[in-house]
Amino acid sequence: MFPRFLALGCLALVLAGGCTRPSSAPVGGLKQINLGFKFPDDDLGRPVALKAPAKRVVVIGPGAVETMFKLNAQSQLVGRDSFANYPPAAKKVAVGGDYQGPNVEQCLALRADLVVVQGETSNRARFEDWQKKLGVPVAALTTTNFRSLAADFRKLGAWIGKTTEAEALAKQFEAPVPNYVVIYRSLIQTGDSPGWIAGRGTLVSDAARRAGYGNVADELKIDGYKQISFESLLVHPPDVIIVPSTKPKAQVLTSLRANAALAKLPCVQKGHIVVIDGDLLLRPNPRLLEGVKQLQQQNFGK
Repeated sequence: MFPRFLALGCLALVLAGGCTRPSSAPVGGLKQINLGFKFPDDDLGRPVALKAPAKRVVVIGPGAVETMFKLNAQSQLVGRDSFANYPPAAKKVAVGGDYQGPNVEQCLALRADLVVVQGETSNRARFEDWQKKLGVPVAALTTTNFRSLAADFRKLGAWIGKTTEAEALAKQFEAPVPNYVVIYRSLIQTGDSPGWIAGRGTLVSDAARRAGYGNVADELKIDGYKQISFESLLVHPPDVIIVPSTKPKAQVLTSLRANAALAKLPCVQKGHIVVIDGDLLLRPNPRLLEGVKQLQQQNFGK
């Protein structure tokens, strides 16, 4: 079963994309007028056919919802996904969808002029269907690393008329990383229960690498978010296990030791695990920098 924690955090495997851009087509009941300004394409290379920066935006994806507040665009946010909970003020925004994507009826009722859907993978046909039913641009953000996250900040900023704020935020994620070397080889779980891990090409793997943590999924040639054979870890034992959870470390460690295969790993025997709020690692949001900082503060020796 796909981990609910990951679905809440980054909507990684269930969202989708695609559209065409009309030059003079009905959008939300109004005639689209081409003013000669081209907004940035979304992450699927699809034109985002706005006639002006969006004023009523539904955002699906907790990380992108948080970014709207960071860009001081909360007044333009008229809808969110049901899992978005940060900052606390986000919970006061009407719900426009969930981890499966936008709810068409809810988005129509909210009179959105732009719908933004964030997830690490996308299916173009679903985006085409959403856009056709909504009659407004439905834009995909498919962040998988810090570089693409910086680009997505800029795109969202352009779509909503917050380019200055977005540029300042993007530059923080493009700052040079000193001593970019692997200190620990890590296994990165996607929740507090063993089984699912983050592999190559995922945002959380890039965040961990920036903090000095290599990913044993590279050695195991595991891409994306997958279930893992615990026995394979005995051949490629990690130095550390990173666990996104809000549970106490002792409770998480007990859960790991309850698994016969994991209990054989030296890092589990020694208690070399990092328990960190998953919102700081799994969500494509401005607080990823805090997640990296917390990882850097750990010290397990060598």
